[in-house]
Amino acid sequence: MRKGRLVAGMGGGLFARVGQRFRRARKPEPIALGDVLRAPGARQGFSWSPTSGTRPTDGYMVATTGHTAQFPEHILDDPDAAAAAIDDYLMSHRGVFENAPDMHLGGWVEDGKLWLEPSRNIAGREEAVALARSTDQIAIYDVRTGDYIQTGGAGGFLEAGP
Repeated sequence: MRKGRLVAGMGGGLFARVGQRFRRARKPEPIALGDVLRAPGARQGFSWSPTSGTRPTDGYMVATTGHTAQFPEHILDDPDAAAAAIDDYLMSHRGVFENAPDMHLGGWVEDGKLWLEPSRNIAGREEAVALARSTDQIAIYDVRTGDYIQTGGAGGFLEAGP
């Protein structure tokens, strides 16, 4: 997991449409990721469950190796294209998120790219650090404090981008 930022204006319209195909396949009720992005601290990134529509309130976020994707930051200039890209990401990684209540979609902007990855919400710090170290993650995120805890890895593996 890397520390990054979200671009101003990413809430509302864009994320109201994100995950539409994923949600229709799961349940008919819409889930608004835009509300997550308007929350305090959202500019540094977000964690959001596409299956429940909730964001974690405690625990530690640990990225899942081998499922990180990146898109050019300018995709955010076109809300339809960005929503479609994130929706496609959710659909192509459907098996990672389904039936996994601790799995969330994480996203941030860094180095001119929008980064997306699934990340697990782990209750205990020691367990989260051990998992992150075993999967070569740079850091974990403490949801309650908003702190990043360095774990000494190189960031796991990036999948082939679109």
